[in-house]
Amino acid sequence: MTQGQGREASPWWQAAFFLIAVGMLIARAPYLAASLGFLSAVIVAHEFGHFVVALSQGMRVETFSLGFGPPLVKFQHRGTTYQVAPILIGGFMKPAGENPETDEQMANAKPDEFMGRPWWSRALVVLAGPLMNLLLPVAILFTVYVSVGRLDPQGPPQVEEVFADSGAYAAGMVPGDLVIKVNGEQINGITQLSSLVDKQSRLQPGKPLSVDILRDGKPRRLAVRTRLNASAGKYLMGIKVQASPPPFTCTVRAPAIMTPAEKCGFRAGDVVLSVDGQPLRDGFAFSGLFARSPGDTVRILVQRQSRTLTITAQKKQPLPEEFDPALVGLLGLDFEPADAKQAQRRERLDPLRALESASVDTVALAMVVVVSIKEMLAGRVSARDSLGGPVAILRMASQEAERGWDSLLQMMCGISVTLGLMNLLPIPILDGSTAFFCVIEGIRGRPLRLKVQVLLQNFGLALIGCLFAYTLVNDLLRWAGR
Repeated sequence: MTQGQGREASPWWQAAFFLIAVGMLIARAPYLAASLGFLSAVIVAHEFGHFVVALSQGMRVETFSLGFGPPLVKFQHRGTTYQVAPILIGGFMKPAGENPETDEQMANAKPDEFMGRPWWSRALVVLAGPLMNLLLPVAILFTVYVSVGRLDPQGPPQVEEVFADSGAYAAGMVPGDLVIKVNGEQINGITQLSSLVDKQSRLQPGKPLSVDILRDGKPRRLAVRTRLNASAGKYLMGIKVQASPPPFTCTVRAPAIMTPAEKCGFRAGDVVLSVDGQPLRDGFAFSGLFARSPGDTVRILVQRQSRTLTITAQKKQPLPEEFDPALVGLLGLDFEPADAKQAQRRERLDPLRALESASVDTVALAMVVVVSIKEMLAGRVSARDSLGGPVAILRMASQEAERGWDSLLQMMCGISVTLGLMNLLPIPILDGSTAFFCVIEGIRGRPLRLKVQVLLQNFGLALIGCLFAYTLVNDLLRWAGR
């Protein structure tokens, strides 16, 4: 098929076969189809970042492809061939002159070719892909928070303790109160309560806050004075609060892929009766009971359909030191909520708060990735238990799609952040190494010899290939239950 002006198509039967295959996938495996689409979007966003910045730097882009394989449809516009290919897991963009064959070609590259641009211009192009992956979660979460709202299964914080000689004590606040609003603004979470109390106190110094609470199911409004705490550096009401999540059943949802819960043998529908001999009445209490069990081996009594069995789990699961075991729960079990509507309640945010929350949540995802990599390199987390390849990713994405679009979007954001951070590593063949070569060129005043670059790229390709093979075999063994 020759390239030319206008639209070109593959033989009609190829396009028809492709559409039939896509339709069958959507009909027979909708969750797998959704996960493939979302994962493809992460990769396309990465390539789109390269593409946009390459054009802005005056580079000629030869091809921008949605998908891999022989093109089904393609057309040219301003020297770039845009195409759609049948393997829709990702895509690629190819700038002109990206892979010169000799040092002479590299030195004599045209101004509109990749190697013909200054080193800093090329560095911008290669870093644009990872940057797009880091910005994509912010854009996705911002859109969700503004349009349909932020999922808030925990709800308002609950007062755990009221300190004597405080504004809250004087106003009549007691343990068990749910803090609903402060000065008319709805409260969702402990962090928001703390920041809002300090903010409103500074905006109206000396004036008591209007605090709406819920006590025994009945609303009340209190006028609470705050004081500046010198050590904390903020205004406080004088209370200690805790999360107040909705009640959960003791029925296990499908255990998440690549978690100790899956490895231990938990199944969807299992009803946890007790943890180390302690009865379980609410799924939310599981993590605390598991973390407080005195032994390293914890016996968990489970009812599976008509029979009762005991699942043994090791308490000392790989866990970064920064995480609280009582909150994480170590096993990674999810329980069905007692009230599905309460677990799905949302708060629609204004644009400024939505942008702030989306940025904070994205940074939190990035910190989880960084901590996980650090713990794995330090040997405190098993690579076999924590690394997942294409099979594990598709299994996880399909499971999250089945749980709902919220879960799938959250996973999509996590994968996008992971892809962005991993590509910043200075490993040959990744974007980080190409940017590093550009910086070296800027310091030396000339690029590394092509022979050296090819040698390093081949080393990186072999390293990534071995890692891919390792994770693929690991995925298949894990899937087979070994």
